[in-house]
Amino acid sequence: MALLGLMAIPQPTRTKAHAQSERPNVLIIMTDDQGHDTLTDQFMPNTKAMIADQGINFTRAYTSTALCCPSRASFLTGKYARNHGVHVNGDTLNGPTIANRLRGSGYYTGLVGKYLNSWPGDARPEYDYWACWKQGYRNPQMNIYGEDKKIPGYATYVLRDYAVDFLNSVPDNQPFFLLFTPHAPHDPATPGPGDEDLYSDLAPWRPPNFNPASQSDKPQWLQQRQQLSPTEVSENVDEFRLKQLRTLHSADLSVRDILNKLREQGKLDNTLVVFYSDNGVFWGEHRLLHKNHVYEEASRIPFAIRYPLLIAQPRVEDRLIQVVDLAPTMYELAGISIPSDVDGRSLVSLMSGTTDWRDAILLEGWPGTITSDGALNGDDAGREADDQQNVDIHYKAIRTEQYVYVETDNDSPELYDTIADPYQMVNLVNNRKLKKIVKSLRKRLRNGQL
Repeated sequence: MALLGLMAIPQPTRTKAHAQSERPNVLIIMTDDQGHDTLTDQFMPNTKAMIADQGINFTRAYTSTALCCPSRASFLTGKYARNHGVHVNGDTLNGPTIANRLRGSGYYTGLVGKYLNSWPGDARPEYDYWACWKQGYRNPQMNIYGEDKKIPGYATYVLRDYAVDFLNSVPDNQPFFLLFTPHAPHDPATPGPGDEDLYSDLAPWRPPNFNPASQSDKPQWLQQRQQLSPTEVSENVDEFRLKQLRTLHSADLSVRDILNKLREQGKLDNTLVVFYSDNGVFWGEHRLLHKNHVYEEASRIPFAIRYPLLIAQPRVEDRLIQVVDLAPTMYELAGISIPSDVDGRSLVSLMSGTTDWRDAILLEGWPGTITSDGALNGDDAGREADDQQNVDIHYKAIRTEQYVYVETDNDSPELYDTIADPYQMVNLVNNRKLKKIVKSLRKRLRNGQL
């Protein structure tokens, strides 16, 4: 593997090594706006073969808030957005994170890639190694140990090389925590060199809930959305989808190279490897684009864990998990007391094969407001600036193994049977046969019984 421009990387200040090699290393790989059904042999063969097929492939994994900054804050804290306070991308995160506590307990910590939308990119003290992506796919603008600079090359491969450099920098006998967060496949989803024509014969994306002619059983905010025009379908769905899938190819190769480095170092099997996306994205379902809504396309995410010391046999797991579960998982494996204000549940028992697990999760979002300059505060810049039909809508939902019940402020509720109706096309909230289910889920949601 050729490393790009690493000779110029300043070496981090070494922290005192601790005799903690018994504790697992932690590698978190977080992509940006990746659909839940794209972790496949076709689009990410290396990631699937090296993580999902050697560990647990979670088919019902969710982010509690389907937007970049709130979701990443939930990872860092183990809390729902209602509790950590980051509701939209402009909100700042206050208080300690998993990185603070892992570093304080002797872990060598690193951030390579995107951090939080609300953070300017400056180096943070809880990370021993800091290579923060700020902007761009080609010759990306980055912050390296507090210094802003442009790094020549393609962003995903540049970040891969920094991740490998981090692994080469870990002190002996000290466990590490690496947060590797490439921008791929987020808009503008610029494919890597040589990937511009991948999947050219791929069929257009037309699931049953694609750009429906009628949404009369939906809340008013969604009924009022216009059908996507042919131009929007061509540019914002078909072309953008291909670009996203092509952009995933470099991310897949980067995962391969990082895991091969761990194998070369003899550390792979003692490393908790997690692959997931901060949120999903809409490709025209329910007439929607972008993200930041309750439906499966945005809230459900690809999620896989490799950790052979706990996962005896590779398997597919369909029980409900969330991003907020990652922090308590890392706390437990690192031997750190789980803070009492954490909302998530450690996945350690689930990895070990327990049958005692939750039956519901919370989904919640704040799509934002129009600012004075016309930008949408609740979403990213560029194509993320949705129209005014989507603003000022706060929703909350309870998602069980079969149903999702949704309440939207000042609008009508929704109920979907996600087994019989996985595309969430038929709102059952007024179905008399399901009256008791609606009442029960409403009570649980309002009382916080999740």
